[in-house]
Amino acid sequence: MKEILVNDLVFEYPGDEEGTPPVLVLKGLNLQIPHGQFLAVLGHNGSGKSTLAKHFNAILTPTSGDVIVCGINTRDEDRLFDIRQQVGMVFQNPDNQIVATIVEEDVAFALENLGVEPKEIRRRVDEALKEVGMYQYREHAPHQLSGGQKQRVAIAGILAMRPDFIVLDEPTAMLDPRGRQEVLKTIRRLNRDYGTTVVLITHYMDEAVQADRVVVIDGGVILRDGTPKEVFSQVELLKSVGLDVPQVTELVHELRAEGVPLPEDILTEEECFQAIKALFDK
Repeated sequence: MKEILVNDLVFEYPGDEEGTPPVLVLKGLNLQIPHGQFLAVLGHNGSGKSTLAKHFNAILTPTSGDVIVCGINTRDEDRLFDIRQQVGMVFQNPDNQIVATIVEEDVAFALENLGVEPKEIRRRVDEALKEVGMYQYREHAPHQLSGGQKQRVAIAGILAMRPDFIVLDEPTAMLDPRGRQEVLKTIRRLNRDYGTTVVLITHYMDEAVQADRVVVIDGGVILRDGTPKEVFSQVELLKSVGLDVPQVTELVHELRAEGVPLPEDILTEEECFQAIKALFDK
């Protein structure tokens, strides 16, 4: 079955010979990610969210517990290739993922290493670049592109591999607002139009709001798991662990504290406008 299962996942970075003690990062996580979902994982720095992401394609393997990807246990070293064909990873810095001097050659790189037939490579590269809106830049040098464009090329390189899951570990952290918008638009379209399962690790609330589901990690455990409305209505709880909430949600929280009878699960400006308008229309 096309899903990721996390069962009682514990992960500890080992100590070293110089006396640095082990660091326990993940403390018995349980999670199911079904095919086709857009999941956002939130948490402050050091919460364990990026460590969790690295378990999804066996960059890291559990200290105890299991991570099962499409029926394959990530502990099975003989199946690493199969796992990484199912789960593609995109990281913070696109410069660290781009290896060629021409955009289309970069997208083709992994396919060439896999021995994919040249005509099939050509078809997949063109399709992937079109899917991320970068086809017109196929003959450009990556260093001539903006940060957001480079990140979209990195995503295209993963898409060309045809994975069922794409895990993006803070892919917009190094981008300006325009680049962030470009990448998030691409992520949403891949999920909505192509059915690609997306796991987005982020600390931006406006990105998480657009997901189907939000998981909040704090101190290596899952603090909340639900829809954006369910999670972001817990304003005081999120603030207690160092996380913000969408600005509109915070405004509504403050108005409710002053006695204004607004719903607590408002996430967007339009929802806020309609709710306030309804008060005056009564």
